[in-house]
Amino acid sequence: MVIVEMLRQLLDSFALWTNSWERETAIKSKREDTLWTLVYEMHRFNYLLWNEEDKVRRTDLNDSTIVEIKRWVDQLNQERNDAIEGIDEWLLEHHYSHLLNLDLPIRTETPGSAFDRLSVLSLKIYHMGKQAERTDVGEEHIDACRRKLSILVSQWEDLKGALLGLISELNGGTGRMKVYRQFKMYNDPNLNPQLYRAKNLKEKR
Repeated sequence: MVIVEMLRQLLDSFALWTNSWERETAIKSKREDTLWTLVYEMHRFNYLLWNEEDKVRRTDLNDSTIVEIKRWVDQLNQERNDAIEGIDEWLLEHHYSHLLNLDLPIRTETPGSAFDRLSVLSLKIYHMGKQAERTDVGEEHIDACRRKLSILVSQWEDLKGALLGLISELNGGTGRMKVYRQFKMYNDPNLNPQLYRAKNLKEKR
């Protein structure tokens, strides 16, 4: 079974990892757990996505740069999605496969998707905290960011409790999980009609 206390330590590491990347020290946990590594990589993808999504909204970049960033965002999103599924695959294979076909409740969210939401929430908390510390804006901006930060922290605690509760259900054999495939079509040249139609048109010329 997955130890709940280990999960608490893992979730607390989101902020540590983000701070290390912001300082460009890029520390990585010394733990060898595959789950730890998968969650680390997923959070890293979310961190990179956050920065690229901010960058692509600049109005001083030329069109070719915007296209390049958007394609990088697509790739990061695919890798993030693969990491989420990888988390669920690992949990199912190593701990919870015996529950898969039992007549037990299944939740609308998998552990992997909950980890992903907590990852994004931790980034929101980090960046909203930075906004609340700015010295180049007025008190109205600071106060608004502090209020938002309080709400984000509350949401983080709620979702963390929900994930730990889900893991407790799985550990106790009172619930089950599955791997839900996203099957992202836009990156697949055989499934995105814009890609395969353009390819077919080019081949006919």
